[in-house]
Amino acid sequence: MKLSANLKGALFTSLYFFLFVSIAFISKDVFAIIIFTMGFVLAINLIAKGLNRLKIPMKIAVVISLIGSLFFLYLLLVLLIPTVIKEISNFIVFLNDFFQKAQWKVLLQNQPENIVDNIENFMNSLQPKLIDLLSNFIELIPTYGQKAFTFLFFLTIGTIYFSFYFDYFKEKLQYLYPKSLRKSANEFYNEAFNQIEHYVVATLLASAFVGISAFLAMSFLGIKYQLLLSFWAAVTNFIPVIGVILEFIPMIIVGVSSGLTTMLLFLVIMSIIHGAAFIIFIAIMKDYGRINPVITIFSLLVLGSIISLTGALIAVPTAMIIKVFWQIYIKPELERS
Repeated sequence: MKLSANLKGALFTSLYFFLFVSIAFISKDVFAIIIFTMGFVLAINLIAKGLNRLKIPMKIAVVISLIGSLFFLYLLLVLLIPTVIKEISNFIVFLNDFFQKAQWKVLLQNQPENIVDNIENFMNSLQPKLIDLLSNFIELIPTYGQKAFTFLFFLTIGTIYFSFYFDYFKEKLQYLYPKSLRKSANEFYNEAFNQIEHYVVATLLASAFVGISAFLAMSFLGIKYQLLLSFWAAVTNFIPVIGVILEFIPMIIVGVSSGLTTMLLFLVIMSIIHGAAFIIFIAIMKDYGRINPVITIFSLLVLGSIISLTGALIAVPTAMIIKVFWQIYIKPELERS
């Protein structure tokens, strides 16, 4: 059976995609560096395009975007990391006190006894897991510190080089295909990169907005551990679907200790913040990357189980690639008479 050009292109693209993902099975650290480098480069490239529209030459625009992005990244790390690590230690002490005094029972007043008992059993089982998780993290900080230095070094070098050769790289991808398939391959990669660029920038801005807004809201309401929880809120917003759930768990625990009224007000404010962040995300994405939620969840489950955290981070971009793959290669084939 002779394959059509679309099916041949689909086979080549699938092969290269699986070869790329197979890097994660060889080394998850290397795969994570590649993913974060590509994310940075895509964001820098889109910012440079915006500056280019202001009549700034593209190479100069790339340099400005690159310097600004790396400066902001390292400034953020220098200002946040030491304080966040210190707050984690204090947060562990707070958690112990929170569970020992059963402060969560404030939320269960006038509730049936069996409900209180079930939740108490759950909280008692949750306590050692949370404490162990945070304690192990603190113990592993020296090891993580060394890994973080290596990660940042290769991220910086990769971002600098890849930013200047990004367009060249995209142009040469078509030569991985036979000559008869290069037109559709070029169309596939241009569309995939275009959608992922917008997704990366939209996610970065939405996450930064949530983190900064959460910090201001907690400072206004007098809720403790503002920096730690706002940092956590920004990070978890990079994870689709379950990120918001992971964000709210520690916020509710800390909010309860500040009083039921304060906690409820804080949750209302955070819901408004997330609504505004969603509007920002949609405004940037516009007509790009409208993904079926079922595909997103399926991608999250599969990649999260295979590649852990990095897999969860690339779940939506992978779903976008699948959508473009379908539109370029599969859909035209199915619609042939």
